[in-house]
Amino acid sequence: MKRIPIVVAALLAASTAPALAAMSDQEFVTTAANGGLYEFNSGLFATTAAPDPHVKSLAHKIVDDHTDINARLKDIAERERLRFPYMMDNDHDTMVRKLQSTQLDDGGRQTQQMFLDQQKQAHEKAISLYERYAHEGTNVRLKDFAAASLPMLRAHQKTINKLSSSR
Repeated sequence: MKRIPIVVAALLAASTAPALAAMSDQEFVTTAANGGLYEFNSGLFATTAAPDPHVKSLAHKIVDDHTDINARLKDIAERERLRFPYMMDNDHDTMVRKLQSTQLDDGGRQTQQMFLDQQKQAHEKAISLYERYAHEGTNVRLKDFAAASLPMLRAHQKTINKLSSSR
């Protein structure tokens, strides 16, 4: 009999624990747009700097896909009266600048490896963001957009992982 109050107390404590704060529509748009702008800019640089034709092909695919995804996100943001950033935030800008400052003396291999490393990290974050919003978001258009974008992001991640493991 003494166990019941302890179990009830444990359940009450667990149910009152702070939940992960819900992401606002604006936060999703801003975070997704910054990631997309980074993907576009870093991919554009890698199309000329990466020596491996498979990495160049991935970079072109990233540029094309993120041009499309950014345009769709911008359209939804405008319809929903949300702000769409036209420039990357400082963190993403720093990542692109770091990529652009790598030495090309080694035939671009250092740049290529940094590009793949950054893309791996960026796509992990993007997939997590889009999954979270697709499940927890409040705006139907943005939820549909997030869910519809996940297969493309996962395809990029799969290619990035494959190219990274072959290096």
